[in-house]
Amino acid sequence: MFAKQKLEFNWCAPVSGDGFYLGLPIWERPPSLEYTVEIFKTAERFGFRQVLIGMGFNHHIMEAWTLATAVLALTLNAGAMVAVRPGFYSAPVLAKMALTLDCISKGRLSLNIVTGGRPTEQAMYGDYLDHDSRYRRTREFMQICRQLWSTTNPFDYEGEFYQLHQTRLETLPLQPSGPLFYFGGASEMAQQVGAEFADVYLMWGEARQQLADRINQMQQLVSNCGRRKAVGYGLRINIIARTTEIEARETAREMLAKVSPQVLAKARATEFPNTKRESVGQSRQWKLRGNADEDWYVEPLLWAGISVVRSGAGMAIVGSYQQVAERLLQYIDLGITVFILSGYPHLEECENVGRNVLPLVREGYLQRK
Repeated sequence: MFAKQKLEFNWCAPVSGDGFYLGLPIWERPPSLEYTVEIFKTAERFGFRQVLIGMGFNHHIMEAWTLATAVLALTLNAGAMVAVRPGFYSAPVLAKMALTLDCISKGRLSLNIVTGGRPTEQAMYGDYLDHDSRYRRTREFMQICRQLWSTTNPFDYEGEFYQLHQTRLETLPLQPSGPLFYFGGASEMAQQVGAEFADVYLMWGEARQQLADRINQMQQLVSNCGRRKAVGYGLRINIIARTTEIEARETAREMLAKVSPQVLAKARATEFPNTKRESVGQSRQWKLRGNADEDWYVEPLLWAGISVVRSGAGMAIVGSYQQVAERLLQYIDLGITVFILSGYPHLEECENVGRNVLPLVREGYLQRK
């Protein structure tokens, strides 16, 4: 069904804090430039291609673009996948910012396009568009950036959200057609925009059949768009890997041993039906967790415990090194070739996963070929 593609393993760098225990009122390690550089250098040593620097304004301490610029100036090999919200940037200004950082980093930049799913957070920065309007704006944003990165000829643009006259960049990025777009979203509107403009369509961890269904649906949408360039499929998921499955499950359980009642109450408050949140992907994560067993396992090796205390990518693969590698290979069999992995704390787990899991996955992949 899918042509063999090169595997891409990426890691994450936290911008709000880090540590082993989840749900503490204050993270064990505060975020810093120095700590992020350590994560990047560790990712470089163990063969991760990029490090995701996420974006959140409600509780994230560090701003993604500024942090990425500093880190890329201090590192040599690993790229930065920087989260960007279209509603917070002018498309031509962001296109020029990306051109500059692409040049500074010698082509080590990609963009995680985040449309936003929490209206209260969007409103903090003056964005009051509804769900579908935000995705229509994201479509225009991506279209403008891609055109600016593909030609130095000036052009006009008349859209619903952008009206540009003779816009242009003086030079082109080092990367042909500019940095790649990594884009996710589970709603119908998000999938349509992803089919049109995403280089890699991202999904959060779900049951294998759910992922297979989503990929098949996206394949049909991409085909309907008549795109010449194939869309890659990516998975954003946490990893808890140890020598044995028993040890991994004990580690997962211990990570929730110190959850603060205040943090837990705040997390649960956002799940009530009357809470204003428009993320279909987040709703799917909560529904999955609701179907989990008493230990938070949705299916064998897929643990929903992280979603108890945080939103976003709340699923983890929990098992022995061999089991985790085999599960990743099963995802590859579905057509997923891009992985954005993470673990707590991110520095030590980057080495753990890079040293003990990725070699098994690469070996298994070569054997499957």
